[in-house]
Amino acid sequence: MEILVRICGTKLRFTSSCHLQANPAERTNQQVLEALRAAVATVVQYDEWDRGLPHITFSLNNHVSTSTRMSPFEFAHGFTATTPLTLGLPDDRPLPVDKKTSKCCQDYDHAKDMARKVLHRHQAVADHMTVAQVRLGQMLAKRVTPPCITAGDLVWMDSKHTPNDVPYKLSARWFGPFQVLEVQGVQAILDLPPSFGKTHNRINMSRLKFFETRDDKLGESDTAPEPLLGHDGVMHYEIKRICNARTHKKVRELRVEWQGYDQSQNGWVSR
Repeated sequence: MEILVRICGTKLRFTSSCHLQANPAERTNQQVLEALRAAVATVVQYDEWDRGLPHITFSLNNHVSTSTRMSPFEFAHGFTATTPLTLGLPDDRPLPVDKKTSKCCQDYDHAKDMARKVLHRHQAVADHMTVAQVRLGQMLAKRVTPPCITAGDLVWMDSKHTPNDVPYKLSARWFGPFQVLEVQGVQAILDLPPSFGKTHNRINMSRLKFFETRDDKLGESDTAPEPLLGHDGVMHYEIKRICNARTHKKVRELRVEWQGYDQSQNGWVSR
């Protein structure tokens, strides 16, 4: 992938995981869900929701974007689509060629005029996108506070978007603490344990908070207990509870929560 991007002369801008504000596509997904929810109310049965997809697609393609100031349909075809509300009104659709006159000359003039309109339309969209990006950058600059996290700090991570077998409402509010390996802008790269699987370790700072050692007077410490070294040379951990069970590749396994560790450290253990 990196070689393809380098050949194309483009750059990849990675966003932090589970941070919807950093991904513009999430707003589009929200619009699709809102339109789909409204379309479902017009059908007899809920399993007929696909009947509303053509209307949703047509509506979204004719929605004027605040960034480009143009709808996707107009950007692709050069004219606005005809709707029941605009039926009979004059539009900017290309006029048909009159066969009684010089067809070759009209085709050339029509193609030249169409190419000029497409060029101007693309330039206008690029200008509007640049202005929108500058405006968005200025708005975000007022909200963002300078990062105060440095490499080596211990931080808690929000557990809301973390894959876990325990429901979010029943699990710990914060997972960790984890060590910060590197800071890149408003993102921090954390040293996540293997139990997180394929979860990306690039986390937005809005999902983090500093770790502070709890006073002994307030109860047990937040730091994870050290495992005990058995006589067989294997580290032993204390089991707090068994959350689940399964048979994986004909082997019986238990989902174990360890004493002194949060639910992000849960793992499957075979007996």
